[in-house]
Amino acid sequence: MGRIPVAALLAAVALTAVACSADPAPPHRVSASESAEGMSPAAIPAELRGRTAQLTYDSGPGGTATFSDDGRTLTYVAADTGRKTTAPVVVEPIESGIFLVTWADDDRGTVVSQVQDYRTGKVHSTWTRRSDANAPSGIESRLGSVRLTD
Repeated sequence: MGRIPVAALLAAVALTAVACSADPAPPHRVSASESAEGMSPAAIPAELRGRTAQLTYDSGPGGTATFSDDGRTLTYVAADTGRKTTAPVVVEPIESGIFLVTWADDDRGTVVSQVQDYRTGKVHSTWTRRSDANAPSGIESRLGSVRLTD
């Protein structure tokens, strides 16, 4: 008698797996309200608008990230090369003085996500990038410091 419920459970799991793979959900499409064009002026919290963050990494050069006055973009300037990128940005407040900041850094599809903690002066960064369009994505993490310069 103990085998029948286990067999029924295994059959139910197998049928569920087949049903899920046979009819997957459609991919999520970004709506206008979620895209850069649809971002509200409040995308960057007021305390960061028009301010510049100095980023220094333990493993190499950093740069500056300037948050736009209008709350929609961030301009990153690499300290070692001077390369400048202006891109839509999403800033999510985590706690007072701590923000999750995400932007696309270049035309190769590099996405940067950082937890910028202005209370402790620490930054935790993750880059997701490809060496070329056909290469798999690589993930790189860096730790360092962050401070507002103006």
